Amino acid sequence: MKQVIRLGAILFLITAVSAGSLSLVNDATKGVIQENAMKANLAYMEDMLPDADEFTVVEDPAVTEIESVVEAYEALQGGNTVGYAVKTTASGYGGDIEFIVAINVDGTLAGMRVASHAETPGLGARIAEADFNSQFEGKSTGSELQLNTDVDAIAGATISSEAATNGVNAAIRAFEDVLK
Repeated sequence: MKQVIRLGAILFLITAVSAGSLSLVNDATKGVIQENAMKANLAYMEDMLPDADEFTVVEDPAVTEIESVVEAYEALQGGNTVGYAVKTTASGYGGDIEFIVAINVDGTLAGMRVASHAETPGLGARIAEADFNSQFEGKSTGSELQLNTDVDAIAGATISSEAATNGVNAAIRAFEDVLK
């Protein structure tokens, strides 16, 4: 009995030290991870809205009141608005997926990029590929997009494809209801 208590205490001590160390490493790297994610998002925005020379955060709280919209950026060229980039989230097969959706001021989609996901490699993860993303380019924001009508689903990854369509539709709602 004494041996079991001793081994339990040792196991508890090892676990506590490991958890504490992991917590310290997480705190130390959190800022770097967020900064790298923001740089990647900015690169996506610059890729989809190449005419823009500046991106500023849209401060209107009505934008983030729209379901699934995280934040929006105004794309400026010489102080004039050339488009918007809207960050959205949608539930996929593997969890939440973050999207960056770019919209030109004329109401056409400039593109969609997957900022982060945990979808199944080889199936749902294909939503991040250029072949899938390019389907959204040039579509009008006049109405929400429908899966398998406006956008072809990836075979075997309907949930991920639907999540992408939902993410883009949230950006369309933000543009049409607030940003336009």
